Amino acid sequence: MIPKVREKRKPHYVLSDFKVLFRNENTRVITQIARKGAVSEGYMTIEDIEGIIDRLCSEHFFKSMTTYQSHRIWQDVYKFVDEEKKLYIKLQFSVDGDKAVLIQMKKDEGSDD
Repeated sequence: MIPKVREKRKPHYVLSDFKVLFRNENTRVITQIARKGAVSEGYMTIEDIEGIIDRLCSEHFFKSMTTYQSHRIWQDVYKFVDEEKKLYIKLQFSVDGDKAVLIQMKKDEGSDD
């Protein structure tokens, strides 16, 4: 049985702290799913992706949710519009807090997940 995902309407992570880690190639992790989604939306380089993350602000926050694997690991979800592109961006810190992890970056199709 898959554990139920918990949600809250307040960010779990401090976005400015995430951005600091994400700017550094040694503390930035981009999952294959996020990279594939970014490329499919036209963001071909690390600099393109960094540019989107840098422009995120609290107004773009959508929700926090736990992972499907653990109710203790939280991911913050942001919805961002870049020109005509609506993006769904999911991020978290690594378990040890030393890395900024971009979990997902894809076209926002209006779903709640």
